[in-house]
Amino acid sequence: MMILSHMGWDAYPIARLDGTKDGVRVLDDMKKHRVHTDFVSTQDGKTPVIVQHNFINKDGVPTHKFESRNNIGRFYLDFKSLTLKQANEVIERIDFVPKVFFFDRVSPAILKLATTFKEKGSMIFFEPSSRGGNVSLFNKCVEVSDIVKFSEQRIKDINQFKDYKDKLFIQTQGAKGLSYRLSGDWKHLEPVANKKVVDTAGAGDWTAAALINNLFKDKVMFGICDLLESDLETALKEAQKVGAESCSYEGARGMMQQ
Repeated sequence: MMILSHMGWDAYPIARLDGTKDGVRVLDDMKKHRVHTDFVSTQDGKTPVIVQHNFINKDGVPTHKFESRNNIGRFYLDFKSLTLKQANEVIERIDFVPKVFFFDRVSPAILKLATTFKEKGSMIFFEPSSRGGNVSLFNKCVEVSDIVKFSEQRIKDINQFKDYKDKLFIQTQGAKGLSYRLSGDWKHLEPVANKKVVDTAGAGDWTAAALINNLFKDKVMFGICDLLESDLETALKEAQKVGAESCSYEGARGMMQQ
């Protein structure tokens, strides 16, 4: 959301945080980067914290690892999804139709939001980290989406999507580039090289944000299957460039500071 705000979008996250110092820090960070917090609750949620450790591996390559423990070994709180009641409250309060609705978590409440905004004409962008334990709910989220972007590291089996003909699927493959499919066969795009890699964390976020920006900012909305193959490939390549460039900066949003 902060990256899209950085790119000039009006970003409205819908989140269920808490009133801890971590929750306050996240909320302040959103406001600092001009993200609208109208639909961010801090009453009864949780604020998950991921600690990133950067280091040079045995081959001399910059890499990182994540963990959810603080400096005294205690686990941070987990993510807490919206309730259906909270989702309905958002639907009642919101006075505009989002151009794009992006989500990366699966829950009944998030599916409710995606379905509602889809019916109103929003483009639905789903970026799952995995199929999770509820396959039926995951499949419903795929069905309502226009764009489904995922990492090969998290979801390897692309055959599960073979019956869908009305969606754009994107599988990012790290140093191997990416593959995509829009109604026809899967196609591959070579990676964009970066010889000054510092930190690859957040590259996928930058790629997704840049793709949304390239396809939809200041554009009349259209059905995803109406997209010309040449325009899609251009947008994907430009998004890859942005994702690759972000790896030259430390931190997932390091490039925003430049």
